[in-house]
Amino acid sequence: MIGLLARKTPLHKWWLDSEDGRSNSLSDHRAARRIVSLTLPALPLALWYLYHYTRTGYVFGNPEFFRYNVAATLSPTRSFLALAMRIWQIGGYLHLWVLTLGMLLAMWTLPPQRDSSSERPRIGIAVQMVFYVVVGTYVVAMALIGGAVLARYMLPAVPLVIIVSVSTLWRRLRFWSAAVGCVGLAFVAAWFWNPPYGFSPEDNLAYRDYVVLHEDGERFLEARYPMASVLTAWPASDELTRPWLGYITRPMRVVRIEDFSLDEVLSAADSRSNYGVALIFSTKYEPGPARWDHWRRWTELKTRFFGFHRDVQPTAAAQILGGHIVFSERRQGQWIAVIEMDRGEVQNAEVRMQQ
Repeated sequence: MIGLLARKTPLHKWWLDSEDGRSNSLSDHRAARRIVSLTLPALPLALWYLYHYTRTGYVFGNPEFFRYNVAATLSPTRSFLALAMRIWQIGGYLHLWVLTLGMLLAMWTLPPQRDSSSERPRIGIAVQMVFYVVVGTYVVAMALIGGAVLARYMLPAVPLVIIVSVSTLWRRLRFWSAAVGCVGLAFVAAWFWNPPYGFSPEDNLAYRDYVVLHEDGERFLEARYPMASVLTAWPASDELTRPWLGYITRPMRVVRIEDFSLDEVLSAADSRSNYGVALIFSTKYEPGPARWDHWRRWTELKTRFFGFHRDVQPTAAAQILGGHIVFSERRQGQWIAVIEMDRGEVQNAEVRMQQ
């Protein structure tokens, strides 16, 4: 009787409200604990920054590294250009465009195929949304931070794009396996065929050409000038001082410059008494000036935001440095050369420095 009455009175309402309050309180408590657990990793990170500051005087590490990878990237123009490059890298770079174009054509022009009595299913919308959020967030993050806009940094996002694209081909093409096979052949061809635009040699088998060139040039250098001081740039500066990399058998003395741009080579020419030999090489793959490279503004933007430069060719470098080429080799658009300084030029440089 009391129970029946309680169901019809404010006592029952009070009891239900109290239960809801306990449930909500428990949910809030769990949510708070979860938030705290998610923020805990910030504690060791903060301690590391504090330790780093007390030891070096810098919070975020090497100032030049921070400037190049964070501070120098905080520009709307740079971010927009980097975003366009990142989108290209996940959908068009090194024959990815074959898959992307095929997917778009299939999606826009062909209806879904049917197996038996039902359409081939798409990837669940909820799953697709997760893919798009992950890819979009990663693309934007990589456009906003990071100095070098290298394609390999996009590897975590590219597989998700490939999964969605192949799923679309499977859903809309009758002979989808043949289409995917053609895409696979295009990907394999990209290992061997260099594209008509600049790219990092390590992104395909052009890196083998780089390794062979540097093995030949540096072994010649070690055999003929084992005691010489060598003018060069990274990564050859590491290859000549770290025998365990496999290029030489013992370390050599190195005078390092940033690259082989005209400004750097001219600057090195003023101190040619500090080295007797120069090892110069192509620091990147460049197939030649593209049509848009004649647009001066584009070249200025690349130089300002992405460290673009043109390597001085061996013959011109030898003239600027006051030496002559004793070794040179080329492979598929890449090159390396050893330049021996002329003794008369070195002596003249020493006299000028003394004056």
